Amino acid sequence: MKGSRGMDRLGGEGPAGDRIVFEGVTLGYAGETVLRDIDLEISRGESIGIIGPNGCGKTTLLKSLVGLIRPLSGRITVFGEPVISARRRIGYVPQRETLDISYPATVFDMVIMGRYARIGLFRRPRDLDRMRAGQAIADVGLAEQAHTPIAHLSGGQRQRVLIARALSADPEVVLLDEPTAAVDVRAQREIVALLENLKRERNLTVLLVTHDVNLVYPIVDRIIYMADGRVFIGRPEEMLTQEKLQRIYNANVIVTEADGRICVIVGDVHHG
Repeated sequence: MKGSRGMDRLGGEGPAGDRIVFEGVTLGYAGETVLRDIDLEISRGESIGIIGPNGCGKTTLLKSLVGLIRPLSGRITVFGEPVISARRRIGYVPQRETLDISYPATVFDMVIMGRYARIGLFRRPRDLDRMRAGQAIADVGLAEQAHTPIAHLSGGQRQRVLIARALSADPEVVLLDEPTAAVDVRAQREIVALLENLKRERNLTVLLVTHDVNLVYPIVDRIIYMADGRVFIGRPEEMLTQEKLQRIYNANVIVTEADGRICVIVGDVHHG
């Protein structure tokens, strides 16, 4: 494993137009640094898992890619473009808690909101926008619920709504912040299988924040690990070590291998 400036650069070959690039990037809020000196390259079509202790900056990294926060220093480019002009190429799936189920909206109402960046302010959706929203709803398996109020959906279905909203804009990159959190085990597995299919069918580049490494391990090419304001990247077998995972889970962790894949077993939580 190598650090932010001497990192594993697997996936960084080829022209800048085929990569997401962080060059000497420092991120933070009101001058307070969260992540520093990030040098990172992600190739088009890669799936990247992002792990780290609570509060380490995982969501901050995603927000920097959609322009919600600006770097304190350094430069970010997405397929050769600065973030401000590349945002149309990125779909962002925030944590499900951001979905206000008290809002009287149907699945279709929520999903077509993902088209607004293309539609423009104060303009009505066109037939193309409605078609792309409908296709995104179908792609996540909610075609029969298109006109169902979101308050009537299960937790797993609401997560699919957020994914469909991001997909409706026809992104090349999809960022997901804890997409399997707060849903049952069956829904978690269905969401991961859905993401794997969507990545293949739509040729997406995927960055996915997670705490459940067992769930996402089979679908990621590399893993970003964050700690102490630094960013490290490598293959899953390099990054999913007992030391790192114990820090994430604040618990005893056993890392083993079964059927050619890593398996993480989490024990009792440490106190103190």
